Amino acid sequence: MKWISRLAFLSIGVVLVILFSIGLHHNGVMAQVHLRYPLDTTVFDREIESESTFFIPAEYEPIDSIWMAYPVYENRKGYPSQSVQEAMIKALVPHTKIDLLVQDETEFSVVSQWLMTMELPADQVRLHIVPHTDIWMRDMGPIFLNNPSGEMKIADFGFNTWSYSNSTDELAMIDESVDRLVAREMELPILRSSLISEGGDREFNGKGTLMVTEAVEMQRNPGLTKAEIETELKRIFNVKKVIWLKQGLADDDLSFKGKLPGNIFTVLTTGGHIDEFARFVDPHTILLAEVSPQERDEDPIARITYDRMEENYRILQSETDQDGQPFQIIRVPVAAPIYATMDENDEVFNILKTLSFEDGTTIVEGSSITTILAASYLNFVVANDVVLIPAYAQPGRSDLFREKDAAVKTIFERVFPDREIIPINPEAVNAGGGGMHCIVQQMPLTVANLRQAPDSLTNRNSRSM
Repeated sequence: MKWISRLAFLSIGVVLVILFSIGLHHNGVMAQVHLRYPLDTTVFDREIESESTFFIPAEYEPIDSIWMAYPVYENRKGYPSQSVQEAMIKALVPHTKIDLLVQDETEFSVVSQWLMTMELPADQVRLHIVPHTDIWMRDMGPIFLNNPSGEMKIADFGFNTWSYSNSTDELAMIDESVDRLVAREMELPILRSSLISEGGDREFNGKGTLMVTEAVEMQRNPGLTKAEIETELKRIFNVKKVIWLKQGLADDDLSFKGKLPGNIFTVLTTGGHIDEFARFVDPHTILLAEVSPQERDEDPIARITYDRMEENYRILQSETDQDGQPFQIIRVPVAAPIYATMDENDEVFNILKTLSFEDGTTIVEGSSITTILAASYLNFVVANDVVLIPAYAQPGRSDLFREKDAAVKTIFERVFPDREIIPINPEAVNAGGGGMHCIVQQMPLTVANLRQAPDSLTNRNSRSM
C-alpha cells in the first residue's frame, strides 16, 4: 500500500525548513519553524496529568476535526484521489472542521484555490504545510489522545510503510515524522512507542476495548511476542482488553507476498488492516464483513476471505467487552470485486514492479497486470452527524453492485439512525490500497469544546442498540 519511489525531491537534508500554516486557507497567515532531522521531540515531553488518564475516544463520539493530506500522485492514471477528497470534504464540512496537509507554499496556494471553488465556509478548512509522501493519514498522521481534564497528547508509533520498506528508509521517515510535526505546531506532548503499528489496524469502542489483526501486528513486529505487543498497546491507549482477530481480507494481503489466485495482484495493500473488515458502531456492536456461500463457491479469492471472516466471526462470538459483556455482531456484505488493468502509466504498477515477490513473480518492463482494488464497505468515516460510506454501482456494471450498495446503506441507516448517510465512490483511493477511512484521522473534542457542542452530539452516544 502506498509507498512511492518517485518522491526523491523530498530527500532528507541535515536541516529541513518546515513551514506551518496557522491560519485559515483564505488569510494565508504563516509561521516558520526550523527543525533538524532526525526530529528531536524531547521538547514536547513536558509533564502533564498522569499518562494513565489518557485514552482514545471511539470514532462515533464527538470530534473537533478531520485531518487529511493533499495527494502527491495518482495511484492510477486518470483517477485522481482529489476527486474522492473533494466529495468527502463537501460532505464533511457541514459537520466538522477539516485540517489539510499540503507540501509547501506553492501547493498551499494551489489547494487554497481548489478549496475556494468548492465555496466552503472560510472557517471550516485549515491548511498546514507539512511534508508527506502519501495521503494515508490513518497510518502516518497524529493519533490524538484525550483525558478527562481536557488535555491532549499525540501517540507516536514507528512506521515502515506497511513493510514495503524499513523504518529508516528516508521516505518512511518523512511520513513517520508527520505526527510529530503536527504535535510541534499544536504544542502537544508526545507519547512514544517503539512498536511498528498503524492506525488502520486499531479499532476502539471508547470504553476500554481495542480490536486488532494478529497477522498485521505480528508481521510488523517480528521480534516481539503477542503478549508483549498487547502490553504496549494497553500502555499507550489505556485499554483494558485487546481482541485479536486473525487475518484480514484476501484482497488486502501484502503485495510482495505474491499473486492471488487467477494471477491477480493486490495494490500495495496493508496485509489485513482491521478497518477493512471489522468496525465498532457503538460500544457493544461490531460490523463484520461477510462473504456469501455463493461468492465463496464461485471465486477462489472470495473463498480465502470467507474462511478468514468466518474464523474471525467465531472469535467475536466467544469474546466479550472490557466489562465481560458479549457483542452484537452484524454481518456486512463484502464489496463485489473490482479489477483494473495497470501498466507503466500507473504509479501503483511502477511501484509493484520494484518489489521482490516471495512467490518469485517478476513484472516485465512494458507489460500490464491485473489488479484487484481494495474495495470495502467497512472502510467508512464517521464525523459527528454524518457517515460517509463507500458505494460502487456505476453505469455498465452488474446489478450486483447496486444491490450490495443498497443493502449496505440499509444496514448503516439502522446502526446510525440519527446521522446522515452519504455514499461516495472511493475507487480512485482504493486503487492505492486503502479507502476513505485510511485517508483521514479524527481529532476528538476536548472537554472544553464538549461543553459547547450541540446536545445532538453529546447525548447521542449514550444510546444502546
